Amino acid sequence: MRTLSGIVIAIAVGTKVVGCGLPSIIFLKDKTKAFRVGIGMISRGEVGLIVAGVGVSAGVLSSDTYTTVIIMVALTTIITPIWLKRSYKKDKKMMP
Repeated sequence: MRTLSGIVIAIAVGTKVVGCGLPSIIFLKDKTKAFRVGIGMISRGEVGLIVAGVGVSAGVLSSDTYTTVIIMVALTTIITPIWLKRSYKKDKKMMP
């Protein structure tokens, strides 16, 4: 289950950073800002929990898969603000 959780978390983070960050480059014309948009979108919160809960209730998801989704939701919710804060600290160091 640890391996599955790690894979799901990596895919969840990667798809949000790339899927939201790349289109942002087109509109923002700034890679750093676009990357921050991608980071800000990583969190999957309550929607993931609701969908997983419905899946378990309907018998579509196993308890192992449900646990994996819960772990992914928790970790993505925790890492998003930490990663965003770190990305902005780099700007503070460059400012006079």
